[in-house]
Formats: sequence, structure tokens, C-alpha cells
Amino acid sequence: MKLVFVMDIMNGLVVLAERGERQNYRPVAEKSLIVKESDPFKVLEFIKPRFLYVADLDRITGKGENTEILKSISPMVEEMIADCGFRSPEELEQVNFIPVLGTETFDITRISEIDRDCYVSFDFRENLFLDASERFGDFRNAVDFLNSFSVKGIIVLNIARVGSGKADFRLLEEFLSLSEHPVYLGGGVSDLRDLEILKDLGCAGVLLSTAVHKKRVALDLIQSGFI
Repeated sequence: MKLVFVMDIMNGLVVLAERGERQNYRPVAEKSLIVKESDPFKVLEFIKPRFLYVADLDRITGKGENTEILKSISPMVEEMIADCGFRSPEELEQVNFIPVLGTETFDITRISEIDRDCYVSFDFRENLFLDASERFGDFRNAVDFLNSFSVKGIIVLNIARVGSGKADFRLLEEFLSLSEHPVYLGGGVSDLRDLEILKDLGCAGVLLSTAVHKKRVALDLIQSGFI
């Protein structure tokens, strides 16, 4: 199972996410047990992850962007995927990383217009499916729709669980039963025991941040990229 380190970037700094309450996110160095700076380059130089997921929270919320930072850090890892709040296929043309299309901002009915590798993030706030397309009503219909297209994988992201230490296993299991693509879990993974459970369930990968900063998942696992 793939282990993907997460950096949420806001106003040029890495912040530690807490239950999707973005207004309360603080620079990661204030709460991390392992890094003393919140500069994205410094965090990467210290942690040295093999795989990286970045969320440009300023672009997602429409309050700015960290585009140049993302372009610069992408070569520092073996593979970087990023959710930049993409809203149209044209925005993907110039990025030097694998884009993540979050349903919170991207109309996935336009997936046929994209001719490059990408991931799709199914975004939730607890039981509410965030569907920018406003076409599906139920996430199950969206999964069924996406099964007809080629994507590198889908990410199940319950934003309210991010940083909570309480992964949404029930939702993940439903996606595993419905999706024909590799399924990744984002948000709420607490420790090594959770990782073992997810691996046994058949999860293709996990996005990790808080568990790393709290020393509940060892750096060597993040650096190897697999468990």
C-alpha cells in the first residue's frame, strides 16, 4: 500500500489541517513534533517523502495561489500529486505534477476533456458529498460514471475527518466495493494499526500528515513510500 505525505499550503506556508475548519489552520511548526519550520522547502528537506500530495488551499478557496511553490517543489520528490482547486480542463495544461480533480471544485462530467493522467478526489464533509457538477445527487452515481473513464486512482477525502485521527472506514469500504479504480483514503488515519487495517481492506494508498507530525507513523515509512 502506497504512503503519500500531505502538505496543505496556505499563504506560502505548510499548515496543519484540523477537521476541515480552514479558518483555524495554523502553521505546521506550531504543532508538529518533528519540524521546526513551516516553509514548504524546509519541511520537504527534513521529511524526505517519496510520494507527495499537496493541497493549494488558497486556490481551492479562491483566495490566491501558491503555483510557483508547487512548480518548484515537484522535482524534490519521486511523484507529486496536487489539488489546486481546478475548475476547468485548461488549467491542467501547464502543471508539472499529476493533478487531483477535487469534486468540491471540478465538474467531473468534463473528465472526457482531459487527456493526461490525473486522480479524482471525492470530497465530503461528513455525509455531504461536495459535487461541483451538481449532476449526481448521490456519490454512488458519480463513482459509477467515473468507472467508464481512465484515471490513476480516486481519493476518498472526508474533509471533516482530516486531522481528527478518526478515519472514515465505512465510507472507504463502500468505495472499494463500487470503484473499478485504485482507491486511496485521505483524512483521519491515526497510526500504524490503521494502516494495517487499510492494507488488509485492499486500499491502494493513504494520504498522511497529522499522524506523521505526531510521530504516530515513522518517517522511514514515509520515505520508503510503501507498507
